[in-house]
Amino acid sequence: RAFGVSNFNSRQIDLLQSAVDQKLIINQVQLSLKHTPLIDQGLFVNRFEDEASDRTGGLLEYAQQNKITLQAWSPYQYGMFKGVFIDNPKFPELNQVLQTVAAKYGVTKNAIATAWITRLPQDIQVILGSMNPVHLKESLAGADIRLTRQEWYDLYLAAGHQLP
Repeated sequence: RAFGVSNFNSRQIDLLQSAVDQKLIINQVQLSLKHTPLIDQGLFVNRFEDEASDRTGGLLEYAQQNKITLQAWSPYQYGMFKGVFIDNPKFPELNQVLQTVAAKYGVTKNAIATAWITRLPQDIQVILGSMNPVHLKESLAGADIRLTRQEWYDLYLAAGHQLP
């Protein structure tokens, strides 16, 4: 009746959708504070910086317009399976801001990293990828937090991203 894909851009979705009768409703994509190509392209429209490169075919907007749910996999990873950024000494500024925001809301850094994704207007679902009940509970707490825009941008910048 319905199905989903993983890591498809908007043109690939259109091509696949033209060949099947079932509605494509899910697209799993890598997204985290340290992996933001889906977001960067929209922020750097009409600019020369590398972040302006269209690697997704405008997937965030496309999914929203076509009622396709995006699911974020590896929400605590940096790079392609290089490891987690939470409590990683390679990312002191990000972890400091995560800790500050987490303390404000009385949750863990994982919860704030989850809240950062769910703050996006596309209603992205977060695939936690854990079977540890404590980790799941801590991370799920982020679904109940609505970060302010300033907190969202502070985290984005602390993760090493730039704004145009």
